Amino acid sequence: MKKTLFSELHKAHTGNSSDKWTHYLDTYDRLLAGFQNKPINLLEVGVFNGGSLEIWNQYFKKAKHIVGCDIDSKCQDIQFVGNNIDLVIGDIKQIDTLARINAISERFDVIIDDGSHRSSDIIAAFVRLFSMLNDGGVYIIEDLHCSYWHDWGGSLDKHDSAMNFLKILADMPNYE
Repeated sequence: MKKTLFSELHKAHTGNSSDKWTHYLDTYDRLLAGFQNKPINLLEVGVFNGGSLEIWNQYFKKAKHIVGCDIDSKCQDIQFVGNNIDLVIGDIKQIDTLARINAISERFDVIIDDGSHRSSDIIAAFVRLFSMLNDGGVYIIEDLHCSYWHDWGGSLDKHDSAMNFLKILADMPNYE
């Protein structure tokens, strides 16, 4: 069976708009191809106009749930193409938002953080969501370059930036 490429679906998509950096597309194809024909659950934090949820729905044709979460109440007006797309309006850092996501699915195979891109929010989302990731799943954080930008709560030498948090996660199991 020929696999559909996320990059091709993204380029051809005509529904709600999707704002993904073009250099992410091939990475998604590489990281997520193994999930493509499986009954997965996907969570994306940060919906924007809903286009990526529609593309994920096309890419993962056998998905059980494609769940989007966004803090912007305007997103509730988005009309989706696809009947297994669920939208949760709320802040991922709030318990009630997590409860509404858990009511749809308690576990996910793919989690994508495309939310605020602020270091504090990236860290908080990771702390809350990583335990919901199935073994062998993929957790993706988009736009980590913001971790170096002062306006986004980051800097090269800021100890509590998202990149420094993630580096510590890599350092700890490898430190002698």
